[in-house]
Amino acid sequence: MELDSSFESDLREAVLNDVHDTLIGTDGLAEGVQTHAHGLLRAYGQRHDYDVGTLIDAGTLEVDRQPGRVVARWGWPEPAIYFERGTVDHEVHAKSADVLSFVWTDPPQWVREEFEPEGDGYRVFLPEVEVEGLPESRFIRDTLHWLRRRLS
Repeated sequence: MELDSSFESDLREAVLNDVHDTLIGTDGLAEGVQTHAHGLLRAYGQRHDYDVGTLIDAGTLEVDRQPGRVVARWGWPEPAIYFERGTVDHEVHAKSADVLSFVWTDPPQWVREEFEPEGDGYRVFLPEVEVEGLPESRFIRDTLHWLRRRLS
């Protein structure tokens, strides 16, 4: 039996189409990866009393079928790396503006006296702040390990 001359390229395209469908289909693996990462972030936020909702909301997922390959990308804005790796105690200075502004929930008394209430806290305007370090979440590394186990 002789194979069609296009057998290899047809097989390659069929495999790539199958990979693409596996990533984006019902119960798609790509969305499963993002769901797993966000679950780890939510658990981390609950353990350490951090609001990780804006980081989760800013997460992106992109699956692109290109000639000869399928590319899947998951991403989060820059602060995600600080949650992933953790930080030490440090000072944050205003860079592009003269002051930092944020809502401070459960602030000390001097903040309550000096600033106006907003939402669940007080809107503050400060030139710098001392912040406690973040423990590492490992949500990206742990998700990549989870994905490797799923693919094994």
